[in-house]
Amino acid sequence: MLGACALVLALPAQAEEKVGAGGTAIAGLINPSGTASVETGYVFDQPEIFAAQLLWGLAHGVRLLALACAEHGDLTAAESWVAWQEREQPQILAAGRLLGRHYFGSEDAPADVIAAALGLKPALALPAETLDQACTTLPEALTKPRYDLARFREQTLETMRRGVGADPLEILK
Repeated sequence: MLGACALVLALPAQAEEKVGAGGTAIAGLINPSGTASVETGYVFDQPEIFAAQLLWGLAHGVRLLALACAEHGDLTAAESWVAWQEREQPQILAAGRLLGRHYFGSEDAPADVIAAALGLKPALALPAETLDQACTTLPEALTKPRYDLARFREQTLETMRRGVGADPLEILK
């Protein structure tokens, strides 16, 4: 397991030229005028896409925390993320394909580009004390129902079907 964790965490970032605010978009996805060739942000009126966006954001946040934990020397947290990601991979890949089609017209959009389209941070900046606590609790947290992404997706869609009133982010409460 440790070898798989090291391999996943050591994978290089996209090799293409980065452009845009904070270098978060790949140059090939920018049109000649220099503006993004896609609409970015969340889609509150399309439940399937919105559910995928929330799921992607959750998976992205867990990934960033695991990377920060690994850099901090907590390989137990990073290993738990690898196991969780393997278990949740079908949901993450399905969300990535849907979001790739939505934003870029292609199911093959790189994960970092989808994250940039959603306005997600490329890295965490946490104080050491906060990071220590987060890394310590990550393995147990990933066993909780909130991190079962199939369940998360279905609950999100159900909440959207029922209606959430004026605040679409009520789903996250």
